[in-house]
Amino acid sequence: MIVVTPGPSVALASSQAVRFGPRAAAVTVAGDALGSIVHILIAVASLQTLIGMSEVVLPYLQIAGGLFILYLAWNSLRTTAEHQPNEGQSTQVPRATFFAGFFACVTNPKAIVFFVALFPGFISSEHSVIVQSLIYGAMFVGLDAAFIFGYALLAMHAFNKTISGRLSIERVSGFGLAGVGALLVYKGYKSLPSS
Repeated sequence: MIVVTPGPSVALASSQAVRFGPRAAAVTVAGDALGSIVHILIAVASLQTLIGMSEVVLPYLQIAGGLFILYLAWNSLRTTAEHQPNEGQSTQVPRATFFAGFFACVTNPKAIVFFVALFPGFISSEHSVIVQSLIYGAMFVGLDAAFIFGYALLAMHAFNKTISGRLSIERVSGFGLAGVGALLVYKGYKSLPSS
């Protein structure tokens, strides 16, 4: 049920799908999946120590990731509607969307807490903890990626059928990216350690 709930990763993948098509959404989802894998590895490797460190490190990562996504939003907003890139035009677009997807996911400290809370309820002490964690992690990443990609395709088709003639794809995408980036910067700033 948790993978079905839309969040910042869905908003990011949807804006990339609307702007560049399904390939960009898939690359964004791949970046998000890598972020989930990082969370799973952190949860499995050393729960308490790394969660304590995450309170110090993650706010800065959130701010950096948010600024990167805001940069993507700025690029999107300054691009004119007449110059819309098609799927094969630029190899930089997939790279940027991959890192945006990764930052949107990996800078969410709640995901680490989620995996720390989720895994012990399913892991049996009679079998290898690492193998079980890898299996459950792979299942989560696969389901999460499928739902994010599905939401992104729905957003792309809804946009194309309803408002694509009235609004610039670049502007819609730019505002979507700006929202995700601003949210990450705000959350990172609010979580900065007090001096």
